Amino acid sequence: MRVKIAEIRKTLETALIKHGVPKEEAKVVADEYLESELQGKLSHGLMAFPSAVKKISRKTGKIKILKKTNALIFIDANANFGAAVGKKAVNLAVKMAKKEGVGVVVIKNLTTWLRPGTIARWIAEKGFLGFVVNSGGWPMVAPPGGYKPVIGTNPIGIGLPTAKEPLVADMATSKKAWGEVRLSKKFGHDLPGETFFDKKGGFAQKSEDAYSALPAGDYKGFALGLFVEILTGSLIDKPMGPQQMKGDYRTFTRGGFILVINPQKTTNLKKFKKANTKLFREIKRSPKLKGTKEILMPGERAMRTRKKHLEKGSLEVDEKLWEEIRRNS
Repeated sequence: MRVKIAEIRKTLETALIKHGVPKEEAKVVADEYLESELQGKLSHGLMAFPSAVKKISRKTGKIKILKKTNALIFIDANANFGAAVGKKAVNLAVKMAKKEGVGVVVIKNLTTWLRPGTIARWIAEKGFLGFVVNSGGWPMVAPPGGYKPVIGTNPIGIGLPTAKEPLVADMATSKKAWGEVRLSKKFGHDLPGETFFDKKGGFAQKSEDAYSALPAGDYKGFALGLFVEILTGSLIDKPMGPQQMKGDYRTFTRGGFILVINPQKTTNLKKFKKANTKLFREIKRSPKLKGTKEILMPGERAMRTRKKHLEKGSLEVDEKLWEEIRRNS
């Protein structure tokens, strides 16, 4: 069924407010779920919203700054919503970067944001480079040569300002995000081929057989995921890998890391943006392999999908899912 975008936004906000989320925070969080849906990232969009509402516990404290230097701030998010914490963290990091050239915010006890690319985009829109990562949660990714899950899916978001729209990369360090398993379970389709292992080390086809995910790019992707595990684990004195599999997963909080770099400390911002745009244009114009219609830059397909949805003013939403969301509002 088709639902107007404005109605979706209002329904999500109402559901969050009903469950005790402050109004301004509810707007930020609702927009994050809606943005994922608009960009075609369905596993992190409306499908994920009902479970998020069920997990809401307003037993949260105030966001605390535990440590502060000229270029680094350490925050205890106290189980507040990641998107809301991320918004505040970006403002703090940008303020530091304006003065020092770089700004780093390290976060613990985060109820995770959906996609680090959202945070990275906010940074790039302000004219800064953004590198954002968060813990992917309990172990779900197997090491090269193995099949037992040992680290999280540990996503990475990178935002770069250009003369036009920011270029934003948003990716799990696993071959596919674990959201693919949830999509498979909800809608009954098979898993992508050679992407997930079962408990015997064979490739899983059904969601119920998924035991672990393969790393993206074999050992190279695993190395990136391992680096993120450190940045959001031992750096904030948090257990990592199988060590963290204790307690209730529904109340599990994570670590986040935001790096902001100020290009105006090393070059002219206008010149920097133009240089980026020129490079991306040259890449898109480079020779294509047979059968390739177009070379796409990171995030380009998602932004085109978003534009099409906004032009229509509505989204196609599974009827049962929409009813579930409305029941919560």
